[in-house]
Amino acid sequence: MRARELLPAAVLVVAAPALAHRQAGLACLAAPAPAAGGVVPTNVLVFDFAAPILQGPRGPIPTVPAPPPWDFDARYRVAASPLLPNTTYQILLQFAGGPQVASFTTGAAPDTRPPSAPKVLAAYDAPDPADFTYCMADRVELIAIAPSTDDTADPASLRYSVSAPAPDGGLTPVYAELTPVVLGDGGTALVLPVGIAGLPGSYVVQARDEAGNLSAPGRPTAVDVGPTCDFSESTAGRAAPPDVLTLLLLVLGVMTLRVRVLW
Repeated sequence: MRARELLPAAVLVVAAPALAHRQAGLACLAAPAPAAGGVVPTNVLVFDFAAPILQGPRGPIPTVPAPPPWDFDARYRVAASPLLPNTTYQILLQFAGGPQVASFTTGAAPDTRPPSAPKVLAAYDAPDPADFTYCMADRVELIAIAPSTDDTADPASLRYSVSAPAPDGGLTPVYAELTPVVLGDGGTALVLPVGIAGLPGSYVVQARDEAGNLSAPGRPTAVDVGPTCDFSESTAGRAAPPDVLTLLLLVLGVMTLRVRVLW
């Protein structure tokens, strides 16, 4: 079915900024969603720094705060009324360089099935933080993952979150709206600029699709806590222990020093 015509984009309205939340990725702030020019489910989840208004063939449609589990951050929004299938909508999104009008087209139906759970393969320090982020970060950790899959969404449209298990059994988001990067060896990784507080004692990784369906959490992975701890020395990618030759050289050095002192 052909996408329906739009009303003029001039009626799009900029709303007040919403609640901020810690982000990570190739830029300090995650890009708004949905991506321009894509095909999304009719129950699309909007992520933006303002309260955008959708413009469709029947006039403007405001957005309202998203329901759980997305109510922890006011930047997650949903349309106040159902979107039409196979219809093009326009939306004013707040990008780092300023507001931009973007358009997307809805598919035939809503999406209610979540992606598969991602799998953490390893975690290690990035050799040079500047290679992966524009943020002011002294240390960047890379979490290598086996990406999630989805029955309808393009894998490139999936976004990931890193959360810490809470005492009540829930999850506390630490990083959200992560877009994986492809490493030189072809692997896929999440980029985490690490602050002075370090990382939580353990974490889980989840994926969401464009409708906000959240995958089951991956297996909890323990990490070393604190700004002086090396996240790469975790159960996900623990550094190799010293080899026999290194230990032998260390012992010989201590013995030599002791002989010199006695002499």
